[in-house]
Amino acid sequence: VKAEVKEAVVNEAKEQVEKAKGNAADAVIDSMKAVTEKATDAADTVKKEAKFQPGIHYGVINPAYETNTDDKVIVYEFFSYMCAHCASFEPYMKKLESELPEHAEIVRVPVVFHPQWRPAAQAYYTFEAMGLVDTVHVAMFNAIHQHKKQFRTIDEIAVWAAGSFNVDKDKFLSTAKSFMIDGQIRKGMQMMQAMGVSSTPTLITHGKLVPNSKSFKNRNDIIDVTTYLVGMEAENMGLNK
Repeated sequence: VKAEVKEAVVNEAKEQVEKAKGNAADAVIDSMKAVTEKATDAADTVKKEAKFQPGIHYGVINPAYETNTDDKVIVYEFFSYMCAHCASFEPYMKKLESELPEHAEIVRVPVVFHPQWRPAAQAYYTFEAMGLVDTVHVAMFNAIHQHKKQFRTIDEIAVWAAGSFNVDKDKFLSTAKSFMIDGQIRKGMQMMQAMGVSSTPTLITHGKLVPNSKSFKNRNDIIDVTTYLVGMEAENMGLNK
C-alpha cells in the first residue's frame, strides 16, 4: 500500500511539474508575442512617420501664414484659370477633396502673376460670390484650355457665363467690378507673397506646409503628401479626437 501511495504521489508530482513547465512555456510565448506586437507597432509608427520628411518631401513655411481657424485644417490651392497645369491638375483636386476629412477644407486662391490673369481672378471670386463655383469652375478651365476661348476682359467672361449658364450678365459685371472683388484679389496677392508662392498650382496646408513637387514622380504623390500633412496638422490641433 505504501508503495502504491508513494507511486501515486510521485506521479501527481510529475504531473504538477509538467503542468508548471507548460504554464511557464505559455507565459514565455505570450510574453514574446506581446514584445513582437509592440515592436511591430513601433516599426509601423516609425514607418508612417518616416514616409514623408520635412525638408525632403515637404517644406515648412516660417513664419506660418495665420489662417485664423482652430476647428478646421485649411488647404490653400493657389491657381489660375489661365494656367494649363492647373487645368490638368483639377481632377487630382477632386480626388483630394473626396479624401479630406470633415475637419479639413480647400480654399482656392486665384493668383495674378501677369496683368492678363486678372480677369480670371475676378471671374473666380465673382463665381464664388454668386454661388456658381460648383457649376462653372471646371467649365471655365475647359473653355480656355480645350475650347480655346480667349478671355481678355471680364466683359468677355460675362458674355460667356451668360450664354453658357444663363447668368445675369449685368449682375455678374457689377459684382466683378466691385470693391469687394478688388479687395479679395489684393488679399490673394498678399497671401501669395506671404507664403512664397511662385508657381501654380501650389497646395499649402494650414498656411505652413507645402509639398516639394521635385521629390515626387507624379501628381498622385502630391495629393498623398497633402493628405498626410492634413492628418498631421489635425493631430497637432487635436481635431482627430
